[in-house]
Amino acid sequence: MKNQDWHSISKVEALTRLGSSMRGLTPAKVAEKRAESGENTIVTEKKTHLINIFFRQFKSFVVGILFLTGLISLVLGHLIEAGVITSIILIVVFLNFIMEYKATKEIESLIRLVPHFSNVMRDGESLKINSIELVPGDIVHINRGDIIGADLRLIECQGLTVNESTLTGESLPVEKDIKGLKPETILSKMKNMVFAGTQATGGSAIGVVVAIGKETEFGRISTLIKDIEVQTTPLQKRLDKLTKQVAMFAGELAVIAFIIGLFHGNSWETMLIFSMAIIVSGIPESLPTVVAITLALGVKRMAGQNAIVKRLPAVETLGACSVICTDKTGTLTQNKMMVENIFTCDSVINVTGEGYSPEGIFLEKDETIDAKNHSAVSKMLTIGLLCNNSDIRRDDQGWVVDGEPTEGALVALARKAGMVKIEYHDRYKRTKEHAFDPNRKIMSTIHRYEGKEIVYSKGAPEFLLEKASHYLDKTSVKRMSKEIKEKFLRQNKVYAGKGFRVLGLAYKEHKGSYTLENVEKELVFVGLVSIRDPPDPMTIECVRKCKEAGIKVVMITGDSKATAKAIAKELQIMTDDDNILTGEELDKIDSPEEEREFLRVIDSVAVYARTTPEHKLRIVESLQKKGHIVAMTGDGVNDAPALKKADIGIAMGLRGSDVAKASSEIILKDDKFSTIVKAVEEGRIIYDNIRKFIYYLLVGSISEVLIILFAVLAGVNLPLTALMVFFINLVTSEFPAIGLSVEKGAKDILKQKPRDPRESILNDFLIMRVMGVVPVIIAGSLSLYFWEISNTHDIAKAQTVTFVTIILFELLHTLNAKTWNESIFNRSMFSNKILLVGITSSFLLTLVSIYHPFFQGIFGTVGLGFKDWVIVGFVSFMVVLFVEIKKYVLKVEISERDKNEIFPTRG
Repeated sequence: MKNQDWHSISKVEALTRLGSSMRGLTPAKVAEKRAESGENTIVTEKKTHLINIFFRQFKSFVVGILFLTGLISLVLGHLIEAGVITSIILIVVFLNFIMEYKATKEIESLIRLVPHFSNVMRDGESLKINSIELVPGDIVHINRGDIIGADLRLIECQGLTVNESTLTGESLPVEKDIKGLKPETILSKMKNMVFAGTQATGGSAIGVVVAIGKETEFGRISTLIKDIEVQTTPLQKRLDKLTKQVAMFAGELAVIAFIIGLFHGNSWETMLIFSMAIIVSGIPESLPTVVAITLALGVKRMAGQNAIVKRLPAVETLGACSVICTDKTGTLTQNKMMVENIFTCDSVINVTGEGYSPEGIFLEKDETIDAKNHSAVSKMLTIGLLCNNSDIRRDDQGWVVDGEPTEGALVALARKAGMVKIEYHDRYKRTKEHAFDPNRKIMSTIHRYEGKEIVYSKGAPEFLLEKASHYLDKTSVKRMSKEIKEKFLRQNKVYAGKGFRVLGLAYKEHKGSYTLENVEKELVFVGLVSIRDPPDPMTIECVRKCKEAGIKVVMITGDSKATAKAIAKELQIMTDDDNILTGEELDKIDSPEEEREFLRVIDSVAVYARTTPEHKLRIVESLQKKGHIVAMTGDGVNDAPALKKADIGIAMGLRGSDVAKASSEIILKDDKFSTIVKAVEEGRIIYDNIRKFIYYLLVGSISEVLIILFAVLAGVNLPLTALMVFFINLVTSEFPAIGLSVEKGAKDILKQKPRDPRESILNDFLIMRVMGVVPVIIAGSLSLYFWEISNTHDIAKAQTVTFVTIILFELLHTLNAKTWNESIFNRSMFSNKILLVGITSSFLLTLVSIYHPFFQGIFGTVGLGFKDWVIVGFVSFMVVLFVEIKKYVLKVEISERDKNEIFPTRG
């Protein structure tokens, strides 16, 4: 029988099929079951060895090209060139290895969710065993506070309530019973089942184990996680494509240069070395290095803003996201139940505060009141304290509840009026309790006070009102009337429609027997309290900022449709024009036509309610099919598959389960939605800076390739030696590019539209910028080269002048790359100290290469005089002057919309 069918059979049939009874399994039967089913653990995956990850880096396209050129250099006896290329390979491989390596702890985390001990009945004897020893058919006794050790079919139940939020997303404890259900019942509605890793918050029950280990709902989720491959980020895809495009372009030019060089009488060996130099100069091999450093610096800044990034490219990906799918409980809300309203027959009281904190005030008509002096409210607080088996306490994380969250909210409510539970329980001695029952939906306790016995009851208002013969107003107890009853029922409906959980509170002086029928009759109804898990105070502002940034926020929750809709509207996630879908409605979308219709309208769906892990996964996949970059936030086990499948998974650090953290790319230390907004801004700034140094690197690489090619076409001596080309690529390209990676972002970067996820990183805008500067560098460098040859006939000096000119061109061009359309004189040239250090370092190394005798012998350089430097400096500065004039001429007044289209990542 399939695991999901246990809820649809009777408890007797379940015991029969499992070969068990209320006495439990015999030792022989336990051994037989264990041999058949194994231990109650989740099987781990085989880890990928570090060595395998390291050698996988050599499959890179860039590494392959560099390896081939290095091998050819070695075969031809050019050991220095081979050594330089080998150094480049090792740098690229090492950085890629560091970025890819991360320990995958998803399945190990799931094992830690299984509790240590369970109370079982075996062969008529009650035992406490390690949960790892549970087998199908074991009879387990559940009490308040227990963490369930396996999936169980309930066979006895006395008011059991279970917190299933980490599995289903349902914020409120679920009331359990033993009745059989329809086969199609969804997970969150399986009231006769309890699941591994969830916690009993009230009552007690007995259940029979129907699934252990990987066959449990948690185990099934682990299988979903294992089957999902880690997604390649958009940045990785774009950079890989860019590298291949530039490498192929350089390769084609190298072949042309090789053929033309042979035609002009150069040796094939010489031309082969220079062809390889063209390829190496064309490949932006420093790009992975600079990108890695850029992302690492971004990660450091993010950590200071309470966001831990586990995988470097995730920072940029978040900046590109167009949809954030977020769980409600604990992400948009506080994951803490709180009483917000008190309603009596003649008063409406609003209560302030946050979570389970005992700080807050009572407001009637916007004026503060003393709750103890309000007869009805004071009575309600007393009922909430005494008809209660939970309490609140303070720990390192603030105020938390011990027990059932709804009862904790009532304790916190009373503490706001100065009423402490332990003091009232000492004064009002409890003599009898009738536990909450899902059928009658009421809990009642009897207490002795000053020689009298008093009944205190709480429960579903409609059920409690049926047992009430009187009600309490500000002055006295009065006979219940039809009008008063309907008044309470109407208000109950109003609160419920807003997503609140509503409790009625009643009492009476007790006489006679303690039977349930005698206790719960002729009650005095006092009023209603509305309880909910309130939104985080900063969430509304964060949602507004997301919308301003062009990012759609989608709420995915296990809560009911009414609750989900109420919260979504309050948070402004949902408007009247948006749609809401339930998991059941999603399941009905199964034909190709219905799927196409779903994809057509998916952008109008703001909320998904009553969802399962499979639903969340499907939603993420559908949004990705529509072309969205999807971020998924979550904290529960149920979020893990979608977190891993999403382009960027964001887990909650405080409330998040180990599985959610292991499956995510980013962990929020403070669990605040506002931190996501900061991360989006950081991601956009990083991508903008990546484009800036790509602009800078490509200008240099393409200029070098074309300078060599034009010299070959002209049939003259090459203006650069092969090692000069390698020097330019290793020294002058990388250091300034690192400086560009820390440029400050534009002030309005969050108001720009998200980038088109299909857009190439080398789009028309960037190509236009690159090709607009390249002719200036080529013309300036070749002019000085030919001028030097014609005047001095000294090839070494002409090559040195060309070498220095190209380097100065590139170093000065970093100033152009600081901003797309703003003059560098409007943004201080000295504002970026790291960039200045990079430029200075590259220039000093250049001086060493042309003046130190040892390096002169390696690179073939000669020292330059003062006059040479003046000429080279004047010509090189033309690249700054040219770009400044171009910015001035092209500067026009255009709308913000057009700016976003033409300058998508302006600085």
